[in-house]
Amino acid sequence: QPDKVLEACEALMPHLINVGLTTADPNNQVPIGFWMHRGCVPFFRPDQFASHNWSTLKPCIEEFWKNGHQTLFYAEGKWKHHFESFRELPDSSIVFHCDQDDIFEVHRALHDKFAISGGIPNMKLSYGTENEVRDFCMRVIKEVAKDGGYIMDAGAIMQDDTSIENMRVMTDVCREHGIYSAGSYEPPTDTPPCDLPSSVESREKVTGMTGRPTPKVKPNVCFPWEQRVKDLPEITGDPAMVQQIWEDIDALGYTYIWQLLLSF
Repeated sequence: QPDKVLEACEALMPHLINVGLTTADPNNQVPIGFWMHRGCVPFFRPDQFASHNWSTLKPCIEEFWKNGHQTLFYAEGKWKHHFESFRELPDSSIVFHCDQDDIFEVHRALHDKFAISGGIPNMKLSYGTENEVRDFCMRVIKEVAKDGGYIMDAGAIMQDDTSIENMRVMTDVCREHGIYSAGSYEPPTDTPPCDLPSSVESREKVTGMTGRPTPKVKPNVCFPWEQRVKDLPEITGDPAMVQQIWEDIDALGYTYIWQLLLSF
């Protein structure tokens, strides 16, 4: 029943955006984290990705950008089939973290629009030789980091099997060679990416959630006060105070459900 699945995806959109915005960095420096579990081909057919995943995900990412936040695409798995879709997003609106994709292919496909992180294979960090790790990291610096906009990191979360020696090699290579020559770039500023002149212009153009219907139950609400009050006896005190207390507690329940039950 693809129509019902799409309706469910669309119903979730305002709530996902609310969770992202209410927990985002208030200084707009740290991207909103998006853990991309099982959303790519072959878990989806290409037509399903277009009709159900991307059609409801893209407006969320645009809405974050409109509100001044980048999104970290923590692209677990292989996402090369969807690079062209990602290029539809505004410049600088995401940071693409490379897990199992070829980091050099990611660079060719996306580096002119987005910052890139990751791409150092976990298997190499765990079971490769120190020379293999050093050579690979040097190649990444020369071919990927040369244009700027790259953050060296492992492809995925490093577990207990990560070699301490290989981790040290990656760190040392980055410290020694991952530095741009003095005078070759402008000194960094504290300006968030979203506040750069080009970003401000693109944020004004994105559609985001504009034109979409308001949800029946607003984000941050489990049981609307307008419904709950009908089940209560007559309030003899201050109705506004009772409503405020109810909505505050109800919002805590909403946050608990999203953060502890649905986030992972």
